[in-house]
Amino acid sequence: MDSPIGPPRFSGLKVTLVAGLVLLTTDALFAQSAGQNDVDSLKTQMNQMQRQYEQRIEAMEAKMKTLESNANNGSILNTHVLTDADGKAVAPAPMLDESFLKSLTRNFTFSVYIRSGVGFNGNGGPQDFSFSIPENVGGRWRLGNENDTYMELTWKQAHLLGDSPDVMDVSMTFTPRFSYSTTKTTNVSQFSPSAQIALRQAYIEAKNFIKSAPEITVWGGQRFYDRHDIHIHDYFFDDYSGYGLGVDNIDLGFGKLLFSYLGGIRDDFDNGNTNTLDNTITDPRRGGFYMHTIDARIHDIDLLGGKLELLGDYQFFKGGNYAVSGGHPNIVINDTSGFRVGFIYQHPFGGYTPPPPPAPSYSKEGKPVAAPPPPPPGPTIAPSFWQIAAIYGYGASEIMGTDPNGGQSGNTGTFPGNGFPSISGVSGGTPFAGYNYNINAGRIHVNPDGSTFVNSGSLRHATKIRANAQVVWNVTENFSIAATAYYQYDDQGSLTAERFANGLGFRTTGGSTNTVGAGIRPVFWLTDWFALQGQAGWDYTSRVRASSLSTFQPGGPGNVSFVTNDTFNKHGNMGIFTIAPTIKPKGGFFTRPEFRVFATYAIWNKQLEGSIGGTQYQNNNMGWVFGVQTEWFF
Repeated sequence: MDSPIGPPRFSGLKVTLVAGLVLLTTDALFAQSAGQNDVDSLKTQMNQMQRQYEQRIEAMEAKMKTLESNANNGSILNTHVLTDADGKAVAPAPMLDESFLKSLTRNFTFSVYIRSGVGFNGNGGPQDFSFSIPENVGGRWRLGNENDTYMELTWKQAHLLGDSPDVMDVSMTFTPRFSYSTTKTTNVSQFSPSAQIALRQAYIEAKNFIKSAPEITVWGGQRFYDRHDIHIHDYFFDDYSGYGLGVDNIDLGFGKLLFSYLGGIRDDFDNGNTNTLDNTITDPRRGGFYMHTIDARIHDIDLLGGKLELLGDYQFFKGGNYAVSGGHPNIVINDTSGFRVGFIYQHPFGGYTPPPPPAPSYSKEGKPVAAPPPPPPGPTIAPSFWQIAAIYGYGASEIMGTDPNGGQSGNTGTFPGNGFPSISGVSGGTPFAGYNYNINAGRIHVNPDGSTFVNSGSLRHATKIRANAQVVWNVTENFSIAATAYYQYDDQGSLTAERFANGLGFRTTGGSTNTVGAGIRPVFWLTDWFALQGQAGWDYTSRVRASSLSTFQPGGPGNVSFVTNDTFNKHGNMGIFTIAPTIKPKGGFFTRPEFRVFATYAIWNKQLEGSIGGTQYQNNNMGWVFGVQTEWFF
């Protein structure tokens, strides 16, 4: 490997050469006494040597410029021409030189999201549950109500091919996730039953490959796909993250187009708490479930001082005769299409940054002129925003995601075997809603070989509507507030049923439900680093489509249990309230890190007993948790 030669070494070389030329000139002057012929001979030699040294200097300076150019172009892999034993050039080979280190430091970014804490419930046991209403929209009121440790680490390397405007601008993003929620003791938590390690992002994107439109970007791999959420509820109401390939930033004049294909595979569905296989799904001709998604979005549409995004999707679920492990009947689903349309509008407001002091001014003669007095200093206030969104999905798009097993599956239940082994439903997504209903209703078919199958057409008729609004308002430097309200209508496309306790018959309820919620989270700074924050949230569901039983054992463990409540076909409310003294920097709602001590109280209708607060509160309509937590993202 050639060693790069820096300018200081060339500077010393030039000084040496100049000194040598001076000595030669001095020697020539002293040689005049030897005769004119000797003088002429010395002059000739001196001129020859001077030309040789100048040629060497020019060659070395050219090599130095080449090395400096390679070092500054940000390329991780530079190529040098190699030669074989005969001096013939061979194919260029990548060589790691100092430009590799420069690229790492200049073009590498690292970002983190982490939350971690521990808590205990009002009965003295662990906080191994979150207070959330059944049929919830997918989130939970966050402050003082998160029982998990969750961390995402994101590495991004930009300009993989170099910083030059003449090359394709390529970057790579990689995000693993680490999480667990129950066992929390040093050195064993990563091996607990709830521990999960997952890959959230691994994709490449490139731009500047079309010289007439360098902003057009192509991406491919697995990524967070233009997600939108309500932070205080941890509710990602628009999340099509997954695997695929797409093109973004196509200028339409009034906005930018994002167009992508995403694929979703599901050949196993687990209980969400382990990394082991629980139930596999497979068709001998097709394999597991597969969902095709074509997504188109027009974003960055300027409208009334804000930004509008329009979205539309076409999705296709491939049907088949899928075997379900665990002794369950096969599920037979027809090919199912679906579509989704919606909009998201965000409007910024507020925020204040003190202006800089006025620049000095001068008269025509160049004399300083007294500047006007500066404006009174004011505190820096972070920008605020409000946002509204509405989305409609039908058929396969009722799932509102790329996971073909997403959505709600209704009540599972068990059909008594009547002399044969009993048959249980599956806790899955919307494709299993019709499957579970038919099992509870006893509509089980037998193949000639004795195996069983159950039809499911629920996904074909499913519908979902989402609408929400939120605001994050940094009112003053000492007070910020976030608030939200949301609504969801979800029809899983099939009735849902529950078997009677004696197994003789069943009852049904509709397959649709309405869920409404609203909440607020204010933050008051008492000093530059200490704040009091609180949370108040409310949720309502109009119909619980799954059974959750609360039981009671008179006399304690070991005695006969009695069912005290069944949430099937019930409706009800839940309220949650949290107070959390917090160490966090002043500057706005989203400043982090936060170090919290919290107390959370939740209360719900008696009709919902058994479905909220885990087993610890299955016979109560209220509960407490206390704990500590930290959250940080950058």
